[in-house]
Amino acid sequence: MRAKTRISRRQFVKWAGLTAGAAALAACATPTPQVVKETVIVKETVIVQPTPTKRPGGGYPADFKARSPEWQRLPANHKRGTLITQKEWYEILGNPPAEEIEAAFWLEGYGHGWVKEVAALLEKEHPGAKVKVWGDPRIWETLAPRIVAGEIPDVGRQWLTGGQTAYVQGVKDNVFVPLDILLDVEAYGFPGKRLEEVLVAGALEGASLGLKDHQWTMPFVQTQSGIYYNAQMFEEHGWPAPNTLTWEEFIDLHKKIKDAGIYPWTYQGKYPGYWELVLFPLIYKKAGRQAVCDMNNLKEGAFKNPDVMWAMEQLQLIFKSDWIYPGAEGMSHTEGQQVFMDGKAAFVPCGTWLEREMEATTPKGFRMKLSRVPAPKDAKGVPEALGNSPGESALTVGNGKHPLWGMEFIRLIFSPPIGQYVAQKVGALLSMKEPTGGVKVQLTDALQSAMDEVAAAKGQWVPQFWYRSWYPTVDKVLNDVWGDLLWSRVSVESLTNNLERAAKEAREDPTIAKQTDDCK
Repeated sequence: MRAKTRISRRQFVKWAGLTAGAAALAACATPTPQVVKETVIVKETVIVQPTPTKRPGGGYPADFKARSPEWQRLPANHKRGTLITQKEWYEILGNPPAEEIEAAFWLEGYGHGWVKEVAALLEKEHPGAKVKVWGDPRIWETLAPRIVAGEIPDVGRQWLTGGQTAYVQGVKDNVFVPLDILLDVEAYGFPGKRLEEVLVAGALEGASLGLKDHQWTMPFVQTQSGIYYNAQMFEEHGWPAPNTLTWEEFIDLHKKIKDAGIYPWTYQGKYPGYWELVLFPLIYKKAGRQAVCDMNNLKEGAFKNPDVMWAMEQLQLIFKSDWIYPGAEGMSHTEGQQVFMDGKAAFVPCGTWLEREMEATTPKGFRMKLSRVPAPKDAKGVPEALGNSPGESALTVGNGKHPLWGMEFIRLIFSPPIGQYVAQKVGALLSMKEPTGGVKVQLTDALQSAMDEVAAAKGQWVPQFWYRSWYPTVDKVLNDVWGDLLWSRVSVESLTNNLERAAKEAREDPTIAKQTDDCK
């Protein structure tokens, strides 16, 4: 008989997607759900949990509370880091289940075409297997009652909203299964390599939820960010690409662009936080890794570092110099980006989701490319470093009927045929070292330029400004005044004073857990 464990009303509200907390920047990114504003009253809510299965020879980890007897097929004596060949994995899987494997994926900008491709590949690899693919734009609402009842799909994406907090709570309440053993299974299409070995560096950490006990979620696509520029415009005018210039030369280029009767910049006016895609790389490249480390560790004076202040002043210079398209401040993110697509501005700060997001309104023949943020002549950081998110918590395997088959679904995602499909049809790169399996495929200028920037960076990424997630009260200081900073309604001196004050308060508050950046 299965045990029943009550969950709190607050937990249910998180699952149902009724908590606020989407950052302003996330307004553009396709993977961000909308905030639901209704209020739900929950009475006598329970979540069904199974009794622990700890018998010898059981699953991995052996004490995980698995609902499915499938879990007992996993070798209890498996040593982490040891290859499980595809043949051995197929023997563990055994015959396909008689009922459908349920793949419940959020229906958003990436569509469901790629999910169906994975389902077809699984059915081909395992004759007799049947996969049911479904999803909707608010899948977290649709699934909430089922999750509470313990009727959890086998594999999917974006079942919860409310950010990392909701997923960590989901882990605590056995909504998901740990995926450690999947990382040791031979990757599909990469003979002799464990799945972990084909993923791009940092992808698993990005999908860790901050938890160190097990790998509970998996990444999906990597995203690069920086400055998008109008490739055709630059070719016609003979202007050098931003990534060939120093920051000082880049600023001089603004004057030439304006003299040609074109505004250098547009931006997502109502969401000025997009400028973080320029500011934080510029801070790192000017000030260096130690300066970022000092900020993360809330070291006294870190935010008053002259190099940090210089980077902020450079953004103010762009806005003071009449280099911003008129009216952009009042535009939505897509309206501001459309100005760029229509050739009315040379640059826009954004990430690799831009092409897909603006696909429906992009003029025929328009070509754009991504550039890393240029480095100043006296850079203390790596000039070629790129704003790169190798992965985030995206894919999950449910603690439902068929967790092993959910793992197999995810294994097949990170394969050459699916990587090629995602690159060509979706316009994104899987979180893999070789997103297309080493096969040359025809990409758009935008996506190819992102791949070129990744290659040029040689693994050098703009470091994480961890203080922003570690200490929300410090991060809030900048988030609250982004627009005012850009338009010089707030001075850099005043902002950095406030950041120092917030950092001091966080340092001295014993109720705030302290984190450490090791500066590597």
